[in-house]
Amino acid sequence: MKKNKGKGKGPDKDAGGNPSRGAVVKVKPGKPKVSWTARLPAVREWWRQAAQFVAEAWQELKKVTWPGRKETLGTTGVVLFLVVVISAFLGLVDMGLSALIKKIIR
Repeated sequence: MKKNKGKGKGPDKDAGGNPSRGAVVKVKPGKPKVSWTARLPAVREWWRQAAQFVAEAWQELKKVTWPGRKETLGTTGVVLFLVVVISAFLGLVDMGLSALIKKIIR
C-alpha cells in the first residue's frame, strides 16, 4: 500500500463525517410579526383624517365651474343622439353579419 504524502486529512474527512460539525452558527433574530390591526391608525387619528378629507373635497367642489341648464340640456341631447346613431349602426352590422353567416352555413 502507498502512503499518502502531503497534508494529512482530519479524522472527520477520512471517516466521511460532516466537516461543519462543531462549527458555531450565529442566528439573526427575525423581525417580529406585526398584526394588521396594529398597523391601523388610532380611531382619533382616523376620524381626523376623514374630516380633513371631507373638508378638502368640499373646497375642491367649490372651485368647480358647474354647467348651467342650457349647457346640460345641450350635452344630454348630443349624447342621446349619438347613442341612437351608434346603436342603429351596430344593429345593421349585426343583421348583415348574421345573414352572411347563415348563407355560409347553408
